[in-house]
Amino acid sequence: MSTQEIPRAGSRLDEWLAANFAQLLPWKRRAEAFYHEKRAEFAGEDYETAREHYDAAIGVWGRLGDTKRAVDLGLRLADLADRNRDYATAREHYERVVELHARRENARKALDALEPMLDVLDEQGADDELAQWWGHALMILGEADPGELSTARRDELIERYADRIRTEDSAGRLYGIALTRLLAGEDEIGADLLDATWERADVVREQVGQFRVVLAAGVGRVAYADLTDRDADREATLDFVGDHREKLSEPATALFERLSEGETDATPGDLKTGVEPDDEAELRDVESEVFGRFLERLA
Repeated sequence: MSTQEIPRAGSRLDEWLAANFAQLLPWKRRAEAFYHEKRAEFAGEDYETAREHYDAAIGVWGRLGDTKRAVDLGLRLADLADRNRDYATAREHYERVVELHARRENARKALDALEPMLDVLDEQGADDELAQWWGHALMILGEADPGELSTARRDELIERYADRIRTEDSAGRLYGIALTRLLAGEDEIGADLLDATWERADVVREQVGQFRVVLAAGVGRVAYADLTDRDADREATLDFVGDHREKLSEPATALFERLSEGETDATPGDLKTGVEPDDEAELRDVESEVFGRFLERLA
């Protein structure tokens, strides 16, 4: 037998590697990802080393299509970056996680990443971005399934938003939530949010649409105060609204007339739309129903 006829081991190995390359590559990448994870975990106080290895592991898991693993590591890196005041890295990874879970309509996990991101923006004093991301938080909150988030968590997020964000947009958002809560019979929190909306009168320009919302909130809070003996600066509020009454919606006008003049031509039946808490309805229909109920109770 000539040497040309002797099969070479190297050739067989090359053939085997070529045939099994597709199976070996994922295994190699998983080993690489685990290596970087461990190096990140063992980095201790060496933040830069940990960050580099977390970044590498996240990239490898992403290429492997293991989104859950990549997201979990992204949150770890974001938390670590936040503790080390590397706010740019923290924001980058929190934002990725938020957007991923929002696309998948997982409100709870999206908010789990969004809340610490809001804290980072707050620490940085990035007020414009903070207001923008708080808007995203309320949007996610509004789209969440009823049982997906606890009532306590929903209320806490809304309260934090009302305390922190004072913009024209926030007036509209808070008013919408206030009416929704009042429609559902959650009167105390609804009234608190009417107050929060009214308190934004100093940041809302008269020429923008949100000014109508502020005026309507003023009317609503006085009506609720009359029904419950809650303090609402009745005369000052009605005087301010009266100076701009031409901007009021029809339901707000009817309720304003009843509060300021003692009577109105409109009846509760003229205002009430029959909207229920679980119905998908326009804000004007919710407002009309809630103000119709107020008018009925005042009578």
